[in-house]
Amino acid sequence: MTGRVERSPYQPARAVARPPRAARTLLSPSQRLLFVLALFTFSLASFYSSLALLARVTPALFPGRSLTDLGIIRPLASLNTPLVGITSPGQDSVLRKRINLLVLGVDKRPGYQFEDNANSGYLTDTIMVATIDPVAKTSAVLSFPRDLWIDVANPRAPESQRRINQSFGDGVRATGSIKGGIEELKADLKLNFGIEIDHYVILDFEGVELLVDALGGIDVDIPPDLAVAPWYYSDDDIHAVWVEFPAGPNHLDGYHAVAFGRHREYDSDLKRVKRQQLVLQAALAKAFQLDMLRDPAGLWNAYASTVKTDIPYAKFPGYLDLLRSTNGRLRTYSLGDPVNDVPTVTGFTTAGGAAVLAWNPDNVQYWLNQVFTKAAYSESNVEIQNGYGPDGAARAAALGRYLAYVKGLPTVYYGPDAPQQPRTTITLYHVDRRVLAEDIAKWLGIPPSEIVVVPSTDTALPDVVITIGRDFKVPGT
Repeated sequence: MTGRVERSPYQPARAVARPPRAARTLLSPSQRLLFVLALFTFSLASFYSSLALLARVTPALFPGRSLTDLGIIRPLASLNTPLVGITSPGQDSVLRKRINLLVLGVDKRPGYQFEDNANSGYLTDTIMVATIDPVAKTSAVLSFPRDLWIDVANPRAPESQRRINQSFGDGVRATGSIKGGIEELKADLKLNFGIEIDHYVILDFEGVELLVDALGGIDVDIPPDLAVAPWYYSDDDIHAVWVEFPAGPNHLDGYHAVAFGRHREYDSDLKRVKRQQLVLQAALAKAFQLDMLRDPAGLWNAYASTVKTDIPYAKFPGYLDLLRSTNGRLRTYSLGDPVNDVPTVTGFTTAGGAAVLAWNPDNVQYWLNQVFTKAAYSESNVEIQNGYGPDGAARAAALGRYLAYVKGLPTVYYGPDAPQQPRTTITLYHVDRRVLAEDIAKWLGIPPSEIVVVPSTDTALPDVVITIGRDFKVPGT
């Protein structure tokens, strides 16, 4: 059978001739130079804009760090064009404000759950606020005695006052969530002490044990007043063992570190606060010793299961970097400590029969000023001299109280009497404290131009000396 070839109904395609290509126009040397300059300018502008954006983002991710401090960036930063500025955040920028972490230790026995429900409303027998200043590179911890009697911020709460260690648990039971407990305590801290909280960290006994054991134990030098005689201790109210913490160097594993930090049977909760602070300082020192703060990812993966926190993972590198910048210098304070031999807390019994602690507002404000010192005043010292003459000592004391209690200067002391003088003077010895001297001048109604500057590198000298004269009046009177 012979095959038949079918013809396509379509006409065969015809080759179409291409139009002649136009001759390429060559750029002149001057045009090529302009093109290269335009390309270079565009690239430089893009790089500069990216750098400016990075300069703004760096302090947000790494508090206290500034891209403009790098030698390679500093010349570009000095350009600071009107359109795109490579500048660090100002002193008052939200990116440079201190960071306050609420640290809670809940009284949960082993075997009990700690989940996000109403059954997790435990008492918080450890309440601390850890604060880091990214400008001054300082860190501090303020402890709150568990029995402080405070006003309740929540208008829907059944009581208007309660112990501070009840706030978290009441909030958890009222809302059915751990976050509700945190918000309740945060509101109480703000109402009573004016403290704003950024993030929280919660641990229980088992969590602290695991952390200390992961460090290989901690070394604590126990002072005589915090030593613990033989004590029959149980972490679950069932299995008890004898423990003892003598004065002097002690190496503590996790179990014994928790036991030491919980003891108050032979003395008071105020001493327990001090023991907890010793444990915290020792743990931080060990973390620095092991250089553990350089690995935020590893740290998170190792300990995420032992703590509850709302610190975003993205902030961990920056926070750890900031903590490293303090070189482990952690100052500790307690609202249970007296001020100049005046008690800050005193015990009393409520109408309902509860033994609680009332607090002296002036002393509490003094400790708040010490902990949350303005960066420009951090680690500064001011000397007051009596140049008023007779009755000047009382005026100098009133000024010292004003500077320490009202204005929050960390160290104010009284120097030798000076010859009587008609006018109050301010002498600045360390020029890097000019902001401090100018603020004092403003408070005393003295023109900044009248500050006497005597530059000195002698660290034994105070930063500022105020010599009160016959014209002196206590500010605010």
